[in-house]
Amino acid sequence: MKILVGYASGYGSTQSYAEVIAEELNSAGHDADVLPAKEVKDLTPYDFVVVGGSIRAGNWLGQARTLAGKTLKAGKPHSVFICCLSAATEEGRRQLDGEVLPKLKHKLPGLNLENPGLFPGMRNMDRYRFPIRGIMRSIAEKEGISNLDEPLDYRDFELARRWARELARRLV
Repeated sequence: MKILVGYASGYGSTQSYAEVIAEELNSAGHDADVLPAKEVKDLTPYDFVVVGGSIRAGNWLGQARTLAGKTLKAGKPHSVFICCLSAATEEGRRQLDGEVLPKLKHKLPGLNLENPGLFPGMRNMDRYRFPIRGIMRSIAEKEGISNLDEPLDYRDFELARRWARELARRLV
């Protein structure tokens, strides 16, 4: 099966997950391409689309929403994954399930949010632009997180590999 793994990534975490997912899909015998969402012009060659995007201030990145909209308009079967620092904790995953996913479903009716990949990202204050640093500091203070200036990598590639292997099994 020809699969597109399209992604919108602000600081690289989502891109790294997209690459791991495509690697697993290829290992399972599919033919998966990885492209930044903004570079996707034509979905015609693809039988299935995986759309990945980061969450910023409770919203999926616009390029991910745009690609998801194109996917829906083209009538392509699809799945989604989300990269968000909040996914590093059980409480954060519950918030994604209870707040972010319903908001996304409302914005993109028809979007398949059954079994979405919810993957934790990284925190690196040195890489964030000014407004994002402020948002991250506010969230960290609310959650009682200290040592904000220390980069932390919460990415869980094995979680993404398991998700991709399960997706590959469903696509057979």
